[in-house]
Amino acid sequence: MNQENIISLKEDYILHIEKVLNYSSNTVTSYGRDLNVFIKFCIKIDLDKISLLDDKIIREFVSYLHRNGISPKSIKRYLSSLRGFFNFLLRKKIIVRNFAENARSPKAEKHLPEVLQHKDIDLLASQNRKKEGSYKNKDLLLRDLAIFELFYSSGLRLSELANVKFDNINFNESIIRIVGKGQKTRLIPLGSKAILAIKSWIEARKKFDKKKVKHIFISINGDKLTTRSIQLRMNTLAKASGIDQNLYPHKLRHTVATHLLESSGNIRAVQEFLGHENISTTQIYTHLDNQYLMNVYDKVHPRSKKILEEE
Repeated sequence: MNQENIISLKEDYILHIEKVLNYSSNTVTSYGRDLNVFIKFCIKIDLDKISLLDDKIIREFVSYLHRNGISPKSIKRYLSSLRGFFNFLLRKKIIVRNFAENARSPKAEKHLPEVLQHKDIDLLASQNRKKEGSYKNKDLLLRDLAIFELFYSSGLRLSELANVKFDNINFNESIIRIVGKGQKTRLIPLGSKAILAIKSWIEARKKFDKKKVKHIFISINGDKLTTRSIQLRMNTLAKASGIDQNLYPHKLRHTVATHLLESSGNIRAVQEFLGHENISTTQIYTHLDNQYLMNVYDKVHPRSKKILEEE
């Protein structure tokens, strides 16, 4: 099989995960991008037949990525994309084995996710801005506060929040229905402060509703807010609140997960709340919670520094 056929097979696979497996558009785009890098690598080493693939080629691909400064975490993602593609080819009997199955990326240094402190949450939720110039239009402040409160209340992913429509929210039951990864639906509690903030924005939203968009969060032109716009708005809110740090939406998701685990200790409930398929994904928050506990212990326990003081 020549390179054109490899490209054609890749396109068949992308169509399969999009139409049959119902992967999200972001995931489909990511897989396609990763596989394009692999195909370019094959062209670079003059691999013109898919039948020539073997474990060594995959190891060379991993080395190639590593030499070009690709992080271990990203290499792991490339390998995941390849495994999915090769499994597809295996089912079609185009290859005899998944050569990426046992491939490993270089070990990455583990970094715990960043979270906000409770005092930062209070600053963000406050109606008083440190820098009023950032919100000359008070309606935009209502919108951004509603976005923040929904992030912190329900731990949504950025794409999930951007796609929230009116019929997703049941105010009477204080529940929001979310369609997450893999088109899986989950019902999540909606906090009282989030409900008040969203209702305030919905009232102000009427004057911008020029295009009758079904999504709750829209721009002043009446268009649905893009994920990029939401990211920028959260940074604007942080700066206006006097918080000197990058406020990306996933930090809010990390924060609510950590605060929930910190309060309840129920990792299964946090797993369901976040929509994690595997509990191993949720377990990062147990490490984060332990770190939080140790920091508090060092600060307040009367004997925590006793040994160091005596030495």
